[in-house]
Amino acid sequence: MELSTYYYTAYGLSIGSEIALSQLKEIQPTAVDLVIKRGRIPQSPPLEPTKVYRSGLNAQFAQAGLGCLWLDWSPLLSFMAINGNELILDTDQTDEDLLSLFTLSEAIGLILFQKGYFLLHGSAIQLTNKGVVFLGQPGAGKSTTVAAFAQKGVPVLSDDMVCIRLQEGKTPMLIPAFSQIKIWENTVNGLNLNRTDLTPVREGLTKFSWHESVSFAQEEVPLAQIFVLESPSESENTLKPISKSQLPIELLNHFPLPDSLLTGNSLKDYFEKSILIANTTPLYKMSRPSDFVKLHQFVEYIKSTL
Repeated sequence: MELSTYYYTAYGLSIGSEIALSQLKEIQPTAVDLVIKRGRIPQSPPLEPTKVYRSGLNAQFAQAGLGCLWLDWSPLLSFMAINGNELILDTDQTDEDLLSLFTLSEAIGLILFQKGYFLLHGSAIQLTNKGVVFLGQPGAGKSTTVAAFAQKGVPVLSDDMVCIRLQEGKTPMLIPAFSQIKIWENTVNGLNLNRTDLTPVREGLTKFSWHESVSFAQEEVPLAQIFVLESPSESENTLKPISKSQLPIELLNHFPLPDSLLTGNSLKDYFEKSILIANTTPLYKMSRPSDFVKLHQFVEYIKSTL
């Protein structure tokens, strides 16, 4: 049976996919930068556990050079990323929502890494044609913060994974991902969002996707600021600048893919790109607002200062 091909755009790429990816913007059939297809993938080198979890499953990882990467979520599915232009999905699953959930996560991140983009586990918005990134450990409030900006009509660049294009002597550029924010029910209630705009996601019974009514940035923008969100404290309104010398280490803490990717030349490249960011972009640590009233105040403050 001949499989249909869907055409999309995300992360600045034109994508041809055998899998329906409803979160992505559809485009007319065209030559593509990335092919996503079903298939049986060859046996990998020995798999290793990672820090990556999705729907409660711990991903395992293997590689045969940078051009051939495996990401395995047994018993559900596994991926193989090849040379930055082909992503093969090996599974018997047919649930489109499940396949989309795993494909548009660390799996597509492997492709972006192979293409040489700088990746961070975080969320990003566009303000006055500039990009602002929010980092933090799981549960720090990255998606909640971005949702609060989106509620005020601020365009969203990405949620969950930030993609940055870097070139020597040029300003780092934030590349838009796709129109979706994933938020927990307490955020829905705290921001008083209209539930008719939300759809449940598989990652949790009380987690929702905000997709249809989100203002989404279509073009890449220069990176202007990075905030690392920490747990609330008495000094929650204080911004603590991170020195240029410490910024590469701080960014390394927010690498979204298996850490074993960052060895040898790949680790050297990551640090060199971190230094390029440090030379152009201020990074601050801040305690996240402790309630939704203070979160709205923070949104207005950032909107007025950038």
